Amino acid sequence: MNELEAQIREAFAAYRKALEEALEAALERARAKEALEEAVAQGLLSGEVHGKNAEEREARARVLYAGLYAALARAEERYQRAKAALEAARSRTEEVGLLVRLAVGERALS
Repeated sequence: MNELEAQIREAFAAYRKALEEALEAALERARAKEALEEAVAQGLLSGEVHGKNAEEREARARVLYAGLYAALARAEERYQRAKAALEAARSRTEEVGLLVRLAVGERALS
């Protein structure tokens, strides 16, 4: 059972790490989105972001705040990757749980 115990510990450690990374990625994404929204709002109020319609204002904001849009895109990508890693880690913990049940079942039959 030592090998199985090591697999269990490893799977849950990886799951905890993936949870922490997903939380950090979500917070980073939220901060990037907030920074962008604040800059655009300030730009609208100051008249720096202007245009005849929403599409023109959006285009202007994308040019003016390209760095913030890029930061948000990077944060979004990191968040998506962290979510995928979290799902993989969760799947591994389920797999280990099934292996434990199988091992317990085999012992009961012996």
